[in-house]
Amino acid sequence: MSENALELIEKIGLLPLVNVSDPSKAAPIAQALSKGGIDAIEVTLRDATALESLANARKALPNALVGAGSVHNVADAERAIDLGADFIVAPGVDPETIQFCQTRQTPVIPGAVTATEIEQARALGLSVVKFFPADILGGVKAINALRGPFADVRVVPTGGINLDNMTPYAENKGVYALGGSFLTPSAAVAAGDWDAITSTAERAVDKMLGFTMGHVGVNCPTADVARAAAEEFAEIFRFNTREIDISFFGGSAVEAMKKPSFGEHGHIAIATNSMKRAIHHLERRGYSFRFFKNNDKGEMIAAYITNEIGGFAIHLCVKY
Repeated sequence: MSENALELIEKIGLLPLVNVSDPSKAAPIAQALSKGGIDAIEVTLRDATALESLANARKALPNALVGAGSVHNVADAERAIDLGADFIVAPGVDPETIQFCQTRQTPVIPGAVTATEIEQARALGLSVVKFFPADILGGVKAINALRGPFADVRVVPTGGINLDNMTPYAENKGVYALGGSFLTPSAAVAAGDWDAITSTAERAVDKMLGFTMGHVGVNCPTADVARAAAEEFAEIFRFNTREIDISFFGGSAVEAMKKPSFGEHGHIAIATNSMKRAIHHLERRGYSFRFFKNNDKGEMIAAYITNEIGGFAIHLCVKY
């Protein structure tokens, strides 16, 4: 891979589990997921044919991420890596397996759900762990609680997550990526309905990104004009006004720029759950970006798409 597999998992944001007894289905499942926007899979080593499934997926999608899951020991990790696994997912914290993966320069995500297990993973130099079964263990509430003493650790929750309840996980900054078999529905796999898997992947990507209307930015010739515009808008609708370095806000929906910026008329901001994931998926769809803005903490707060629509620049912004 051209970049670290672990970093790419974070950008993709979704990690489908593939658990099939028929290795011939692994490739079309991987291709269906990729068609739906997810270029990563975790093939679980739960039966004798799993390594063949991994090899088939690897061959079908040489540029996608293909990892091995349910890896219990060094022998399984070695076989998977030799077949081209980009990453390893283990059900628990086994120091020998973790250290082996590190010597092979292969990212490893061990299962860790207690403070003791997370501490063990940190001691081995890891900052991303698997959180399974997420729903039984308390879901987002449990993740938030563990983030208190372990703010430097993020999790890949799996177990009990589906299209209906995934949003709180996608919005949580402690979640590195969402995993699960819900992205590869068993009925669709059994029927060979690859279009259904593609559709599920597309829906999951959309829910994960969570695009919503952020605000409209209006280009004003001067700071005084911008202030007056924001105050008038706020007065009409009884909103509060707020000033930042480049603009005045009338409520949260209208931003009056102190001087003309991108776009003939101004800009439209689209809010998302994750700037990093949104940029990755939009670039994957063929869109490019021309300007990025970070806050004082170095966190990205705006990313302008090259395309303009109706005289308006378009930029992503973080949800607050």
